Amino acid sequence: MLCPNCHTENADGNKFCETCGTPLAGAPAPAAPAAGASVPTPSGVALPPIPMPATVAPAPAAAAEPESDETILSANVPVEDDATVLSSSAPAPAAPAPAPAPEPVAPTPEPVAPAAPAAPAQDAPATETSTATVTEPAPAPAKAKRGPNKLIIILAVALVALIAAGVALFLTYRAEVWGGKSLPDPASFSSSVTDKNGKKTSAVKAKDVTAALKAKGLKVKTEKVFSGKDSGVFVGYKDNEAGARVAAGSTVTVQESAGPGVPKDTIGKKAEKTTSTFVEMGVPVHYKKVYVSDTKTNPEGTVVSSYPAAGTGVKDDERDKGIYLGVATKSDGSALPLDVMGQSVDDVKSQLESEGHTVTVKKRFSSKQYVGKVAGADPAPGSTMSSSDDVTLYEGIDATSTKDAFKAEDLPEINGDAMLGTTDAADGQWCTNDGKCITIEDNKVVSGGSDYSDYGQYGNYLVACDAIQQPYCSNTKADYLVTQDYGAFELMPYPSLTNYWSNGKMYSTNGVGGNRPTSGEYHMQDLFLVVPTGSDLEGLEGSKGYFDADALAAAKKEKAVDTDRPFILWRDPSQYDTTTAPYKAGGNTTNPFLPYDGYSSNRDSIVKMKPAPSDATAYYRVETTEPDWDSLPDADVKVPESKDASNADSTDSDSKDSESDEPDAASLKVFSDLAGSQYSYTIAADGSAYTTISLDEKGNFSGTVDEADMKSGEPTATAPRIKTKFTGKFKSAKSNSDGTVTLECDASAFKIDDTSKATESGFSPCGTFTGYPAGTDLESLPEDAQSLMVKRGSMDGPSDWLLANDGGKGTFIRTEK
Repeated sequence: MLCPNCHTENADGNKFCETCGTPLAGAPAPAAPAAGASVPTPSGVALPPIPMPATVAPAPAAAAEPESDETILSANVPVEDDATVLSSSAPAPAAPAPAPAPEPVAPTPEPVAPAAPAAPAQDAPATETSTATVTEPAPAPAKAKRGPNKLIIILAVALVALIAAGVALFLTYRAEVWGGKSLPDPASFSSSVTDKNGKKTSAVKAKDVTAALKAKGLKVKTEKVFSGKDSGVFVGYKDNEAGARVAAGSTVTVQESAGPGVPKDTIGKKAEKTTSTFVEMGVPVHYKKVYVSDTKTNPEGTVVSSYPAAGTGVKDDERDKGIYLGVATKSDGSALPLDVMGQSVDDVKSQLESEGHTVTVKKRFSSKQYVGKVAGADPAPGSTMSSSDDVTLYEGIDATSTKDAFKAEDLPEINGDAMLGTTDAADGQWCTNDGKCITIEDNKVVSGGSDYSDYGQYGNYLVACDAIQQPYCSNTKADYLVTQDYGAFELMPYPSLTNYWSNGKMYSTNGVGGNRPTSGEYHMQDLFLVVPTGSDLEGLEGSKGYFDADALAAAKKEKAVDTDRPFILWRDPSQYDTTTAPYKAGGNTTNPFLPYDGYSSNRDSIVKMKPAPSDATAYYRVETTEPDWDSLPDADVKVPESKDASNADSTDSDSKDSESDEPDAASLKVFSDLAGSQYSYTIAADGSAYTTISLDEKGNFSGTVDEADMKSGEPTATAPRIKTKFTGKFKSAKSNSDGTVTLECDASAFKIDDTSKATESGFSPCGTFTGYPAGTDLESLPEDAQSLMVKRGSMDGPSDWLLANDGGKGTFIRTEK
């Protein structure tokens, strides 16, 4: 039976819908009694007559044989005592199962009209009927055709909508309309490059990844990290992986390779904890024992020093040399302890002098923690020494001592004190946080700064004022910072104060003769602003107006510079729209790229300094120590294999090398006879230049080219000394029948700080050397050695071993055993 309200199919006989409770029209009801008849109740009490509508009963049909009891029951019409069964011409729904019949009574047959077809009768007990007028029961209606289930339709529609919504969500998520942005796979940006072995390979540039991220609307921060990859190559996403989702508009940090180098956090770590990092650097890594006196502050086995300094990259021309890491080892008295840094200058000096060393103390700009204390030494703290080695201690100074650092007392030229144009207090290495470095030695820039190299005969010799024709500052009108009270000062290449260019050639306004061009242009050249600890930086930024306003505003948005450390700012030509200015002889033109000279009226034309100071633009003083690495013994550190096959042979702990390169027994015998001593090579007879070397029992040597700086204007005996260090080894040695020995120098192992001094070292070329024992006949010596012996008055030949470079000028005489 179909519900007219919700169209649910119900069982025949239900009075109400199982689903919505609506009464069902086709439910059976008791037969209506004849008009005026009483309706009997089970208790025998008659109810009042029920009036019937006139239309209920049809006209009587023709008489017929009464139906049997079975016929009446099969019509599914219950008959009660005295009840009259009426027929109806109106169709009715199929009747449900009959209600329980009353007690049976004697039937009174009446003729009835033929019954219309009815639904199959329900089984019920046969009863006798009383005499009554029985009408034909209403015909059962045809069963209605079942319609669609509304609930199923609703559920189906909802399911389709959910699927469509899910597909739409998936597609829009994949299209990054919502749910953030995915980090691109760097492999899609790879390009072909040539690796260090000359093979073609693929690499991903960090700039390409950055561009892709910006195209997605993400902000990008670039962080340079040291790695074995070439500079500029993409290393990875910091704290994320390719394909990861990040919030739209968020900042992603891209790690860009800065090439191999020493990470900032290396110092203080256990050496074993650093091996996994350095094995992938793609350059040799050497772990060396560095001696310390205080193992509580510097526990044994920790990294306490490095070369290059922590936070600094390996120079391109030093990749074969690689990285050195100093591992703390308890001092045994054979070295200058690394931890003399920060100790009392007087205490350290007294201790060294008691051990037989000659000690000199010099001033050097240092960080706040080292002011008035040991800020460095030569040989460097941590280096091995012999009892006769001279030692220089550097005492840290700050801005309060700037003028003293330039002061000269009793200067002959003026018969009094004066401010010199140079100071060695700024010597050393200065580096930015991302590894760019400037190195100053003996008042000269030896690396870093601009690419200008055509400075004439004076090279990169640095001055702080107009010390041109005289060694001191003479122009009292000029605006040189060194003469003022800010504590900071400029350093400029000597030639930049006088040079100009015409038709691509450099000329000097200080030259002699009248053939110089009368017009040309000034070029912006190197200018270094040195800011010692404690300088009046606010005064320079404010009342002095030293920095470009826009550059200063930009710097204020960055991390502030650390004023507890001395730093240098290098004027960056790339930040200027123009780097040239017109020059005209006799026109009183001003070079706008130098401090104001005090003579011209065009003071406002002087360009302001760019960049302004910030933590990112500062070249900080490097105060980590650098011992004589090659003279130090190897530390026992186990190095794992590289994950990158191309780096598999790039990292070593030196112990492997020492095993494979161990000299043979014959060589060791010769080296033993020659070792443990100092040899001297006289370059100039007046003592202005000479070279010394020491040799160990395995053929390793280290040396120093020592020259008087004659440009200082002082006599040889008192002139500042310029020292250039070098190291190397003899890979083999053999004894000859005439008593001489032959030494084979390993050219690949020879390293010198300044390659232009290779000839002065006596090791150019690093080839075959012959050793002549004491008493060798003068005529048996090479020509250079003979000349040396004559000058020394040693007509009987050498009194000890003499080593002569067979292909060069080096002639070394053993002076100490």
